[in-house]
Amino acid sequence: MSVQPESAVGAVGVEDAQAVVLSAIRRMPVEQVSLDDAAGRVLAEPVAATEDLWPFPRAAMDGVAARAVDLLGARADAPARLRVAGAIYSGDVWTLPLEPGTALRIATGSPMPLGADVVIPREMLCDVGDHVEVPSPLPVGRHVFPSGEDARAGETVLAPGIVLAGGHLSLLASVGCAAVPVVARPLVAILATGDELGAPRAPLAPGHVRESNSYMLAAEVLAVGARVLRLGPVRDDLGALAGAIAAGLDADLLMVTGGASVGERDLVREALRRAGAVFAVRGVAMKPGGPAAFATARGRPVFVFPGTPGAARVAFEMLARPGLCAMLGRSDIHRPVVRGRLSAGIRVSPGRRRFLWAAARITPGGVLAAPLPGQGTAILRSAAEANALIDVGADAGQLEAGDEVRLHLLTDGLHVGPTVGRRAYCVVGARDAGKTTLIERLLPILRAHGLIAVAVKHHVHLDAPEREGSDTARFAAAGAAATVLAGPGGIVRRAPSLVDPPIDEVLATVGHADVVLVEGYSRSARPKILVGQSGVAPDRSAPAGPIVAVVHDAPQVAAVEGAALFRWDQVDALAALIASGRI
Repeated sequence: MSVQPESAVGAVGVEDAQAVVLSAIRRMPVEQVSLDDAAGRVLAEPVAATEDLWPFPRAAMDGVAARAVDLLGARADAPARLRVAGAIYSGDVWTLPLEPGTALRIATGSPMPLGADVVIPREMLCDVGDHVEVPSPLPVGRHVFPSGEDARAGETVLAPGIVLAGGHLSLLASVGCAAVPVVARPLVAILATGDELGAPRAPLAPGHVRESNSYMLAAEVLAVGARVLRLGPVRDDLGALAGAIAAGLDADLLMVTGGASVGERDLVREALRRAGAVFAVRGVAMKPGGPAAFATARGRPVFVFPGTPGAARVAFEMLARPGLCAMLGRSDIHRPVVRGRLSAGIRVSPGRRRFLWAAARITPGGVLAAPLPGQGTAILRSAAEANALIDVGADAGQLEAGDEVRLHLLTDGLHVGPTVGRRAYCVVGARDAGKTTLIERLLPILRAHGLIAVAVKHHVHLDAPEREGSDTARFAAAGAAATVLAGPGGIVRRAPSLVDPPIDEVLATVGHADVVLVEGYSRSARPKILVGQSGVAPDRSAPAGPIVAVVHDAPQVAAVEGAALFRWDQVDALAALIASGRI
């Protein structure tokens, strides 16, 4: 009768082990730090604006501040005439109400004078001595940033759990938050054990290896935001281990690597028991890292990892990192998990959940994961090159190239692969020429041809994109596999200063598709489908790049050399041409 090791008998699933850890972990206390020391720290409490941000209305353009009522009836042949009474620049305050029929020169960002409710851009003005002439009226509020545009007094501007970066600190400074409530950084003691371990620079004795796990774990702990105390390496001796463990339990959290199994010289668990440790997880049903364990001793969380580098890294990722993030109060406790496709087939022995090192990147077809060649638990190069872990279920034995898999990301971002070969067409034309309508009509026909089509909506204003009747809702109803919104900052509340993302970056986020129909991006080098209708005059410069097709109620009028011509009742023929790949 075979006897199973303790780690196998007590093994629990990955998610169950994480739940046990998270239930035992408590967030560190709150401390106040100055704004100068807050970068990289975790916000512990919500922060509210103490005043409107910004506290006064401001000019959105260089020009003159005026009263909209003074511009009523203005025409090119009878412009409104305003006397320029002075100027306001950044930091200036005009204390007198603006008199009727007058204006003040004003710079972008300067406070609006009392009584002024519009800014007339410099390019609209004609200077005539100490007067300016305005050829047309402007509505109240045009080119004016209102007070409280970014936040109202009392409004929560930052929620707890975020890791403070530059944008957060700028916001904190702007709302007058000089002392920031953050979560105290835990001290993590890292103890490497094993008679065979030597220092990186020391000559290696026969049968010895250089200790590397503590350096790997220290880097990962620092990246999460905690502090590190490296101990050891310590030899496989109960007395030596007891002393090192006692020192490690003076820290806020202890990690021990090596001696995690139940061999004759695997003494870590016994040494921890003698220190009063109570084990809550005695093994995890995964490979590598199965012998990993979790305990508490003297009120401190304790993680035990295998000594082989790959197993220790996976055990840290799956077990310890979520607990450490919870201890720091981070809102992003778990790494992102995404769906991707394999670039090559893999074969594993079924029966246990496996995690395999991978190099993942974003491609026009979605996330592509390349399994790295060395998957042994002692292989270091694959772990060093990996930016993701392929999650292979216990029942899987063989996966083929192109199969979909779950990927645990090991980094904040993925490399964006090339977009060569993507069949994408930019649908361009004047406003109200029918760009949205054409995409809406093409989508179901392309779907009938057996193609997966995705729409890209390029627009500055992206508010409430999923509301009934919106373009994205219309595209979805027409059969778009997905709709990507692209504009200044993506879907944002307001971001007038941000530039549009390059078309190749947009296409890289599309995912799997045979055809992408992009509304806009007329200046890109992608193939264009020009849309027009009689009575709709061009309102922008001619599109750049090749025009491969024209759709118009009078196509000969809008003919372009080399472009296929279609009437609006011939959209099915255009779709067939797209499906054939001949344009």
